[in-house]
Amino acid sequence: MVLLLVCVQSFAGYFIEQTYEDVPAKDSLSPISFGGELAFAYYLNSVHPAILLSGELRLHKHHSADLFGVALFSGDYIEVGANWRFFFRGLREDDFLRLGVSFVSFERENKSYFPPRVTFGYGRDVLFFKNASFLCRLEFLASYIIGEPLFEKDGIFYREANFSVALNIGFYLF
Repeated sequence: MVLLLVCVQSFAGYFIEQTYEDVPAKDSLSPISFGGELAFAYYLNSVHPAILLSGELRLHKHHSADLFGVALFSGDYIEVGANWRFFFRGLREDDFLRLGVSFVSFERENKSYFPPRVTFGYGRDVLFFKNASFLCRLEFLASYIIGEPLFEKDGIFYREANFSVALNIGFYLF
């Protein structure tokens, strides 16, 4: 915990000796940001927690692209893909729409599958401090796997799901 606090204080531009109102605002649209998210995906009638790592490039004040990787804690699948985000106001603290394309990797009956997935979402980036170089991201996502579905063996039967929804809570440095 102490190491995390030292890293945030060193790299995030948050100075304890200045009050929130006294900190001068700076241009917060840096072109590159990176971070991670805790994801809660819902499919097959249960919630599956996951970790997501991402690197994002701000192409324009209203557009960004990122590459990401996701691993579920349960080991059901891993996912690698790319996202495009449209920011409504063009600010660092802003609402956005997300459109993503990825490939999901999982095994079923000793065979590996890599079906594509499309994702649509809505989210918000939140800055907690005026001069900070980090933000919190909250996203709601809906996705559809094209082709071979995710599955769960229930006795001798398989339950399958192509559609999933997720809530992601992230922390990004820029």
